[in-house]
Amino acid sequence: MSTVYVHLPIPLRKFAKGATSIQCHADTVLDALLKLDEIEPSMSQRLLEADRSAPKKYINVYVDGKHIAKTGGLQTSLSQGGKLDIVTAFAGG
Repeated sequence: MSTVYVHLPIPLRKFAKGATSIQCHADTVLDALLKLDEIEPSMSQRLLEADRSAPKKYINVYVDGKHIAKTGGLQTSLSQGGKLDIVTAFAGG
């Protein structure tokens, strides 16, 4: 498994004791998101659809700067030292 760094958006940091980034061992994006449950048991439920087939519609995930929709979705492979960014969508008016 590769060691990767998961950057957490501000709304999720409260579930990770304020950490801005988490280091974990994972082979795919899905693996990495599920590993976040080790920090906070409900974390993956906040990020993934119930069937774990895709991120929730307001969650965008990038691997090394590329949106996972263009790289294989949750099955996108992670490289040693890779960076996974979770970005929450927001709206206002």
